[in-house]
Amino acid sequence: MAKSDECVFYEIIAGEREADVLLESEAHLCFVDAYPVNEGHALVVPKDHVQYLENASDEGMFEFLKTTLEAVNDRYEPDSTTVGVNNGPEAGQTIPHLYWYIIPRYEGDVDSPTGGVRGAISEKRTY
Repeated sequence: MAKSDECVFYEIIAGEREADVLLESEAHLCFVDAYPVNEGHALVVPKDHVQYLENASDEGMFEFLKTTLEAVNDRYEPDSTTVGVNNGPEAGQTIPHLYWYIIPRYEGDVDSPTGGVRGAISEKRTY
């Protein structure tokens, strides 16, 4: 794993910063987001420092993501989940490291969930 001085996720992966770790494998780590938008909001990161999805190795990535989703569902019992990737700063990626967010969703947490991630561009959310 190459160190990046600008990446807080590297500090978590290296054990230099505390985090509430939900799951860990040889290649991936899942921890609760420090700034959750809902109870149980978790982040899944590859341990290799890579910023963009297209540059990531896919070995075990999807299986780890599915296992993590099951763990979040078991722990927090949401009604649904939003799973996504902000792939680059213009898409909302705030830390220069690839990460998937898993956001547990609960009935009534927003007035109308219609459109889901389309809300990234708010005026195009409803259709």
